Amino acid sequence: MKIAMLSGDNSKVVTYGGKHVHQNLLELGLKKLGYDVITFYPPVETKRWIRILKTVSSNPFSVFSLYVRYKRNIEKELRYFSSLKLDEFDVIHCHDVVSLYPISHPLTVLTLHGYLARESINYSPESVSEKDKQKIFDFCMQIEKQAVQKAEHIITVDSRLRNYVIQEFGYPEDKITVIYNAVDTDLFSPVTDDVKISLRNELGLPEDAFIVLVPRRYMKKNGVDYAACAFSKIKSDDYFFVFAGRGPLKSEIQEILKDNKNALVLDAVPNYEIHKYYKAADLILIPSVTSDNVEEATSLSMLEGMACGKVVVCTNIGGMKEVVKHMENGLIIEQKNPDAIIEALQYAKNNYDSLSELRKKAREYAVKHHSYTEHAKRIVEVYNKVLSETRRSQ
Repeated sequence: MKIAMLSGDNSKVVTYGGKHVHQNLLELGLKKLGYDVITFYPPVETKRWIRILKTVSSNPFSVFSLYVRYKRNIEKELRYFSSLKLDEFDVIHCHDVVSLYPISHPLTVLTLHGYLARESINYSPESVSEKDKQKIFDFCMQIEKQAVQKAEHIITVDSRLRNYVIQEFGYPEDKITVIYNAVDTDLFSPVTDDVKISLRNELGLPEDAFIVLVPRRYMKKNGVDYAACAFSKIKSDDYFFVFAGRGPLKSEIQEILKDNKNALVLDAVPNYEIHKYYKAADLILIPSVTSDNVEEATSLSMLEGMACGKVVVCTNIGGMKEVVKHMENGLIIEQKNPDAIIEALQYAKNNYDSLSELRKKAREYAVKHHSYTEHAKRIVEVYNKVLSETRRSQ
């Protein structure tokens, strides 16, 4: 079987972010299983969405509106994908609707990692006009609708995305498979206390503090502002808070935490380095919220934390509440509630030793259900199903 993987996000260039990591792990897993895989990503990330947002935020009176900039960059991607020659491949696996929209192939599988139209609005700065936001939404929704209709089969990374595709586009339920994200359980793995201390020294983190890691993009839907509000109330040196990500809310996070000496706000850390921060931490916080009708899917950060055998605290939304079972393999809290965050942190710190079984089960769950080789096998099952159905219909 010869497989083409397409995506507008070039995971050979950008090495952080759940979707980029997912693509690299799937390619690795498929090749490990003996399949011929070739990836097709734009030579550079033409969207550069974060950079566009920064430009518009800093100069809201620019002659080029956010809509114009966004549309131009998407159109560059569409031209790239429409130029591809894909007839030799048995299966075309697209990882976003933009890469599927312009191509024509009888065997297309689409993995939906999120909601293009809704997320484009969610990522927009407050300075952007409602008229511009509506134009962006309508433009993206047109691409979503037509791409979904072209897909022979759709993989969603959580149940809510599956329901979205059915309800929004009328896509047949029997042609959708929910497959949660994968994680590199070799790279993200538990370490001894000695290694944890060594990593803290290497990263310049305090040896004795209870370290909370928030490995999240600085976006509204990721709830990082709620985490920062919670942390701003904890000035004790017994705790140390680390954010790692990129996005328009970074300056807001820094402002909220300006009086905290026990907090560090980092830029995005590449996946081949971020595992050190996980291993050095005691607790991984995923404070995502429902924003602009967008919810977190199966958070890769959550799975990486579980694979490292850490206490993982997640809000009760999206794919996270489908994976984390409260007080079994993690902690579930109410969204948009800084007090709930504080309570969970204090509980985990005060009961860390007694949570050893929870941490063990978190690791076991990640290995059993989310290792990238097992994930690739499930993807291959979808490919074979699509191939079989196509042959029967011919």
